Amino acid sequence: MLAAVSWEQLRPVLQAIGVAQAAGEQLDPAELAAALNATEYEIRARAQLIERYGLAYSGWGEVDEPFLRDSGRQYLKLKGQVDTDILRFLPVHVDDLNARRALLCGGSVLVDEFRYAISRRDGPAFAREIAPPAFAPLVDDAVALDLFAAAVALMARLSAGAPAGCVAEEIVAISLIARAEAWLDMEHDQGEIDADGFRAAQAELQGLFALFQDDDVLKLFEMKEPADAAVSRHDPIDVQLGVVDQRMEAWFRPFAEVPPTGYLHEPR
Repeated sequence: MLAAVSWEQLRPVLQAIGVAQAAGEQLDPAELAAALNATEYEIRARAQLIERYGLAYSGWGEVDEPFLRDSGRQYLKLKGQVDTDILRFLPVHVDDLNARRALLCGGSVLVDEFRYAISRRDGPAFAREIAPPAFAPLVDDAVALDLFAAAVALMARLSAGAPAGCVAEEIVAISLIARAEAWLDMEHDQGEIDADGFRAAQAELQGLFALFQDDDVLKLFEMKEPADAAVSRHDPIDVQLGVVDQRMEAWFRPFAEVPPTGYLHEPR
């Protein structure tokens, strides 16, 4: 039922949430249902879909106050002309429809480029471009294939709103953000996004790190040699902060509560 809800049905509910937020008032589902000639069940179902898409909070669920998010305002401005795939992609963590589209498209580009490189027997060369520079010389065929698997798995996890499952997936996420930024640049250059929308989307791309809960992976890109990762394991500050093992042999170790399936394994 929820998948069949249309723009015409979502629009008045989104607008009502925005009005209630501006007035600092609660939104009464029964009153809204009467005003829209619908049942309260139908109104709550529409609000549920709106929250699932990350467009707004009705105040009837986990968030107590009605709140229209930036993505909801964009949705209204676009009169609902947004692909469902974009609405469903990282709805909680990325509050910008342009940024969601850029990440989704950037991920498709990344996986397609990687697959093509492997088909051309250039997988290791492509993987070295993704890996932190200090570790690039150590990337061989096996690591390249595991990084490709990590790229596919990362996009699947993000599509489900889940964080990265290992250090390798976090490494791939850096390339994902870079390609998303490139996608935004292209759309800005072509006039698809105005200057304000471009800046807002760029800033919102960092919402990906909010999903990962930290940006420790960036330290890998600052290291001068692979041994730095081993030294980091004994750094008192890193130990206190709970930084995961970043040695190359631990890149594919699954994080807590992630099943060790496929390319995920304990360090050899």
